[in-house]
Amino acid sequence: MKKRILFLIGIIDNGGVARSLINLLNVVDANKYEIHLLIMSAKQSEYEKLIPKSITIHRNFIIGCLLNKWEGIINLFKHKYPIIALGSVLRIIISPFNKGIAGLLLSKLFPKIEDEYDMIVDYNGQQNLYYMIDKLNAKHKVTFFHSDYKKWQHYKIIDKKYYPKADYIFSISNTCVSSLKNFFPEATSKIKLFENISRPDIIYKLSEKDIQDNLKSEIILITIGHVCFNKGTDIALKSAKILKDRGYKFKWLFLGTIIEKKYLKLAKELGLEEFIKFMGNIENPYPYIRKATIIVHTSRFEGKSIAIDESKILCKPIVATNFSTVKDQLTNGVNASICNINPNDISNSIEMLITDKQLRNNYISYLKNNLIDNSNEVNKLYQILEASK
Repeated sequence: MKKRILFLIGIIDNGGVARSLINLLNVVDANKYEIHLLIMSAKQSEYEKLIPKSITIHRNFIIGCLLNKWEGIINLFKHKYPIIALGSVLRIIISPFNKGIAGLLLSKLFPKIEDEYDMIVDYNGQQNLYYMIDKLNAKHKVTFFHSDYKKWQHYKIIDKKYYPKADYIFSISNTCVSSLKNFFPEATSKIKLFENISRPDIIYKLSEKDIQDNLKSEIILITIGHVCFNKGTDIALKSAKILKDRGYKFKWLFLGTIIEKKYLKLAKELGLEEFIKFMGNIENPYPYIRKATIIVHTSRFEGKSIAIDESKILCKPIVATNFSTVKDQLTNGVNASICNINPNDISNSIEMLITDKQLRNNYISYLKNNLIDNSNEVNKLYQILEASK
């Protein structure tokens, strides 16, 4: 009989965590293991079709409602779950003041699932971690944290209680692992590195597909990620204004969900209508990356950027801001240009790559000669699953 693995994730979308999980699910051995995926959100997306057909997808009505805020509360009342609905109201009220307590309350509202698994892998942390520990049944329980913990301490008090209860706590870069160990020394032996999996063969294949956009500009800049403050969209737009004022002709595409629409207005205020294009959700960003002159990553902070990993696989020159974990992926002057998190430095780094073709070629050559396929990271899950317990 195959051993059973259940993965938990909040939502499948074009965000880095979801894309990372999709890549992981595409390398787990479905011939050897029976694989299940519980998607907590009721919202469906086109990205779910990237999940292998061999995987059984689960959703739960109550969980979906709880994650759908006020609309979900109305549905809970309609379907005669008044206590859970009132609990959800309380959770929403508490959340701005204490996200940890709100997350714990939310996990208590999630229904218990009686199915048993050999391993459960919580891919989000926070309320999903608490839910896995308290209400789900498995011989092995593993959780992931996808960022630098010192940048995301909202759940620290509750995490301190629950992390020691997990068998392993994985994070995606050496910096992120060290950060977790600093905050949770009592769980140090359980905290391990598990890099985001990127599959070069799949990325190459997807990058060859045609795109409809007629990109005529000789200079194509691409930023991948949500349009929001954390991803530095405001800094990117101000950098674009500087380049425009210096006389450069370029097209800068933003591939990702528009979380904060104020940046569309800012682009117009800066007179960038002919230079900037917000593409929104792009199911397959790889043909755009393939056409890029330079990838520009303006994040204020990251865990470990899957967009950077994928750009490296497609051997693209990269300009990245000096967020806390950037050196886990890039080396300044070797495979990318790393700059300070401000418009002047970003625009200067872009200008240098535009004008210095040799530097661009150096980065491209280095990336071609140092391609990494880290699909074998999945073996870390196999080793836990096959260990006796």
